[in-house]
Amino acid sequence: MNAILAVLLPVCALAAGDSHPELKKGKLEADEKVRQHKSERLARYQAKERLKKDLRYIAEELDRERLGERLELQTHSDNCLERIEHLKKHGQLDARLYDPAENPQDPDKVIPRLEKICRELPNKKYAEQYPRSLIKAIATELRDAAELDEAAALKTLEENLVLPDQQPGEEDAFQALALFPVDVTLERFKKLGAIRVFLVKHRIKRPRGHAKTTAKDIVAGRHNVQIGVEIEGKVARHGGAIDGDYTFDIGDLHIEMTPEWRLMHPNIPKPKKGDKVRVKGWTYYDIFHKAEMEYDPDDEVLGINRVTLWEIHPVQDVEVLP
Repeated sequence: MNAILAVLLPVCALAAGDSHPELKKGKLEADEKVRQHKSERLARYQAKERLKKDLRYIAEELDRERLGERLELQTHSDNCLERIEHLKKHGQLDARLYDPAENPQDPDKVIPRLEKICRELPNKKYAEQYPRSLIKAIATELRDAAELDEAAALKTLEENLVLPDQQPGEEDAFQALALFPVDVTLERFKKLGAIRVFLVKHRIKRPRGHAKTTAKDIVAGRHNVQIGVEIEGKVARHGGAIDGDYTFDIGDLHIEMTPEWRLMHPNIPKPKKGDKVRVKGWTYYDIFHKAEMEYDPDDEVLGINRVTLWEIHPVQDVEVLP
């Protein structure tokens, strides 16, 4: 009997405790705190996913503009502004990107910044040779930001969603060096943002010097990005590119000559497969090919996977050797 009482008494005491007003109130308050915490975590998660989704949505809309034929800058500008206006009216965008109730609009938000870029596009004469590729770079800027947390994404876009007045060429100018630095580590290069990373491959000025090296050393990452290099080798393959660049490979290293450089230097050779060449140009790391496949023009059925994102781009001096 005593043993039974020893078991029942704690149970009864616990039951009595549950009915005690103060203990019951404390339990309810604890449960409410847990509920609020879960609710806040869910709200933060939903806000984060909403921002990512909307950034990708805007990028997809811009991509529609770059899929057609190359048009005049003014036409691309008008089309992009129409697409953004459609997004504002029907996209139900996150207020951190665009808030229709704001008057005036916060100029640092994503949609006002995109509108500014589109309005200014006709004045960026450097983009006449590659407007669709530049629009792709802007869309990539949005997609890359969508991979960051909220604060970093918004800060990055506030800093990077801008088009410079001139393409990289006057490296001696302080402002140009700030926008388009030379001799930088790969890690720092990636942090320049998609727009600037795209524009530096259209440099219109030669480096101050060229380091003699090999295609293998560049592919192995033994050099910084945006330095002048000189290499020799046999052309493994050659061909064109969708953006108008003339391309050829030495070993696994991709080498590209931009359309504006060919316009400025019409007599520059265009090497063919089997040619032995000496080339000079800028080291480049092409982040825009990270999810793409490149094909060997001599093997249209199977093609080849791109081996490396390292390039010489632009190549600015080409000599076909005997």
